[in-house]
Amino acid sequence: MTATALAAPDPDDDQAADHHLPELPGEASPGRDNRPAATPTGTSARTSTPRPAAARVPAGQRPRARGAGRGDNPLLLAADVRWKRGSTSSVRAGVLVALALFQRCTAREIWMLACAGQANDRAVRDALLDLREAGRVRQELRLPDGRKLWCLTAAGRREAAVLLPAGAKLSALRPEREGSAAVFSEHALDVAAVAGLLARAGIGHLTAFSTEVEHALPGRRSLFADLVLRDAGAKVPLLLVEVDRENESTGTLVDKLTAYRTWCELPAKGATRAAFEKALARRGERTHALRLWPTLYPATGREGLPPVALIFEAGRKRAPRPGAGPLTDEQKKHKTQTDHRRLLRRLQEVEAASEDTWHAPVYPTYYDTATARDHHRALPVVATTLPLLRRFGADAPVWRRFGRLGWHTLADALDNPDGDQLLEAERAAAEQARRAKAEAEHERRRPACRRCSAKFSDERWAEKEKAWNDDGLCAGCRQDVADQQTRQEAEREQAAAEAAAAEAKHSRPWWRRS
Repeated sequence: MTATALAAPDPDDDQAADHHLPELPGEASPGRDNRPAATPTGTSARTSTPRPAAARVPAGQRPRARGAGRGDNPLLLAADVRWKRGSTSSVRAGVLVALALFQRCTAREIWMLACAGQANDRAVRDALLDLREAGRVRQELRLPDGRKLWCLTAAGRREAAVLLPAGAKLSALRPEREGSAAVFSEHALDVAAVAGLLARAGIGHLTAFSTEVEHALPGRRSLFADLVLRDAGAKVPLLLVEVDRENESTGTLVDKLTAYRTWCELPAKGATRAAFEKALARRGERTHALRLWPTLYPATGREGLPPVALIFEAGRKRAPRPGAGPLTDEQKKHKTQTDHRRLLRRLQEVEAASEDTWHAPVYPTYYDTATARDHHRALPVVATTLPLLRRFGADAPVWRRFGRLGWHTLADALDNPDGDQLLEAERAAAEQARRAKAEAEHERRRPACRRCSAKFSDERWAEKEKAWNDDGLCAGCRQDVADQQTRQEAEREQAAAEAAAAEAKHSRPWWRRS
């Protein structure tokens, strides 16, 4: 699949999948009125406990001036909240975990991360509204395209910490700001979108993702990966993701790839220098024996270092000129195609500039005329654009492997078809070593002749194993013994004949002797 075959996606298609959440009245308080809750069609509101009294009861604490939980009453426990929109506990748990891992998301990203199997984000929107009434989440701001950006409150963060597995990294709690003071990061939102698209395609799941993962480098430096996928046993068990919004130069991206390779080649803790240098002199999978990354990440299941994925997205869109009207459909299409071509050119520039980082060295195999690529020393780098992921999906052939032509699926891009020669050579060498060892052991056990100390042949050895009273001679010595016995027998017969003839001659009369 070539780059021209992949048509540039229309950003309008991405925006059309979003649904805006209705605003709640500012004076509403979760579960504190006796009015029946309005339920959407096809759903029913379930009550876990009786409703509390309608009147506000002073709690003797300082009232909150901002946020969805305005008032002086403490937040209700989850068991005391009436979920008016009938959201399920599994969806609410997924919403809390997604916001705890990615800090801020819209309903679209949470839907792809937590409910990828559902047809739309209706359940996520209902869960967000229920959790907002319960004081677990809050709407931070509304994005320029009309979507709502959600984040956790302190109570929601505490509940999410219980749902996450042990050792999971929680994002920091967002401070409450209103109006122009509340800002958002397009880069962080793109990272969440990439994770959602991967999860929706069956590549990873919600709790398999981590953001801003630190990798310590020599010289007191650190490399932070935008997104890390760890899903042991899956088709793609490990993936380090970098999202670029055209805010960094090509040289900066090349330096990042070089830093990734530097970190992947670091020795493991406790490895001696001599043993580590000896391991680096080897070929194949043994080069990773004393490295650091296999002790922190699951096995990739493929040759090479941990794979790195570069996701390119168009930078911040400039504000229209004063007095300029909205773009027409033809202008939007032209702009989208222009952005797509620019991103593909940027991908090719990074690929050409970082060749010394991701290439696999070539060496001669055991056969004089064949060569193989040592992919165990290579840094697999795959790249694509966020518009392609949104339009075709992360499981489609929209990935480009650095150093390889064409477009592939992610699993095919990470595989190394030209590394089969290396694998065959390694298997042939291992089989040859096994046969040599077995042959040496066989020769060590081979019996020797007790007369001339010559080794038995295979046929003579087999004959000796079958006989219980074998003479212990080799075939040659056995033949010599047989010949000697034959000569001795012949000599004895001849001597006996001569003695018999002499005796017969002496026993005849003297006149008959002649």
